[in-house]
Amino acid sequence: MNQKIESRRDVLKQLVSLTALGALGVLRTGQLAASDATDKLYSTVIPGVKGKIISRTDSNYELWRQAMVWHHSKPKRYPELIVQARSEEDVINAVKHAAKNKLKVSVRAGGHNSTGTSVREGGMVIDVSALDEVEIDEEKQVASIQPGVRSLHLVTAAREKGLSFPVPHCPSVGLSGFTMGGGIGWNYPQRGGMATHSIVGADIITADGKRVTANAEQNQDLFWAVRGAGPGFFGVVTRLYLQLYPVPKSIMASSYIFPLSELETVTQTLEKIRKEHDVSRVELITVLMHHPEVPADAPPEQSKICFFTAFAFEDSTEMAKAALLPFAESALATKSVVQAEYQEYSFEGLYDRYFSLKDPAGRQGRYIVDNVLTNDGSATLQALAKHMHKAPTKDCHILASYNLRLEEKQDSCFSWVADCFVGCYAIWDEEADDDKNYGWLSETLPLMDPFAVGHYPNEVEPRHKDRYKKCYSPENWQRLAQLREKYDPEGVFHQYLTQTEATGGRG
Repeated sequence: MNQKIESRRDVLKQLVSLTALGALGVLRTGQLAASDATDKLYSTVIPGVKGKIISRTDSNYELWRQAMVWHHSKPKRYPELIVQARSEEDVINAVKHAAKNKLKVSVRAGGHNSTGTSVREGGMVIDVSALDEVEIDEEKQVASIQPGVRSLHLVTAAREKGLSFPVPHCPSVGLSGFTMGGGIGWNYPQRGGMATHSIVGADIITADGKRVTANAEQNQDLFWAVRGAGPGFFGVVTRLYLQLYPVPKSIMASSYIFPLSELETVTQTLEKIRKEHDVSRVELITVLMHHPEVPADAPPEQSKICFFTAFAFEDSTEMAKAALLPFAESALATKSVVQAEYQEYSFEGLYDRYFSLKDPAGRQGRYIVDNVLTNDGSATLQALAKHMHKAPTKDCHILASYNLRLEEKQDSCFSWVADCFVGCYAIWDEEADDDKNYGWLSETLPLMDPFAVGHYPNEVEPRHKDRYKKCYSPENWQRLAQLREKYDPEGVFHQYLTQTEATGGRG
């Protein structure tokens, strides 16, 4: 085992990137799969809509339908129309047309959701991925972004102004879905735990086709809902206003690899460090995974590892090193089989190795995920460790993000007091292997759910009953329903994907 694990430092650097990318996956297909030059002139017309409109009878419909979802588990759900909005006016007119013609609306921006929630049976998909403007107010430290903006776009635009945002750990994730559904982004311990709490305003097209602005001063109930409702939101967001933060002057990471059999050493040491030192500003990620240099069919005791990384985001090199020192002086350093300490990054550099990875944990494939938010991440990992040995593919993994530092929020529907996110990911290639991967993920629920205080809406699997409902407190779930009735009394917008739709509609 040690001979297999003891490898070049560049492999460990690759694993650092795997840690960062594993939680939220990868989108390589870009925004849309076909070009305007090769498409036919579509006959479907919606008054006032200038963007492309694809109907279910068009010859390229299936190409466009499948392009709505980034991974290969294409839902067997078929909307009647796909509207590719080119402006806010397109969105307004599409919503009005849908309301008039009783077409339920879903919204697609990045298409990165693991459930393919924007692809529903019947109705209309409004694809806003082409709306990708970014404006930075340097004085107010606020970004004004359209819904098609992706992570790397905002990173580079904000960096030019000396600013940053807790963007996704993967550069191509769309920011609107990410932030509205929670958003575990870089440097989450210092940025409110979830990126949704950095939303300071939104422009929204409501079910009656009106444009409203929601923030702390106006339309406060919509502001509350947009901060966390995710795919169940009852409107189309055409612009988000995001609080930005100064770019950390020094970013460092220290990483340690153990055989999975030594997980208890990792968790006990981690808890000891957190008890004896103030490391609350450090992003702590632990991944249970298959070592990338070991053959896929190797026995678990020879292939499964625990990979831990601490990321420090500070105002100086000295402060970053001091933040990571407790880990370097612990059993993580003395007992790990591989370590790489005090690795330096720029904010953009956190993505640098992404494009060279041959098989990242979030690669394209067939993909499902579920999770818990918990105050006992170490016990949750221990409960899942033996189940990791049964993982049906080498890309299945379990990830824990400590130091969320979530606090109760009165102005957000997504509000938990929680320390840790634990996500279980199944990734595979062949449809014939669906059942065993679905089965493996389903078996994680009774192991991790006893530790849950809540769930993260961006990464739940609705094949499991009431998963979206359990992402919110009972009071907040009820209030969301009341606001949906207030703002969408005719049911123009699809609600959360149900267990029946998910079970019967996954390809």
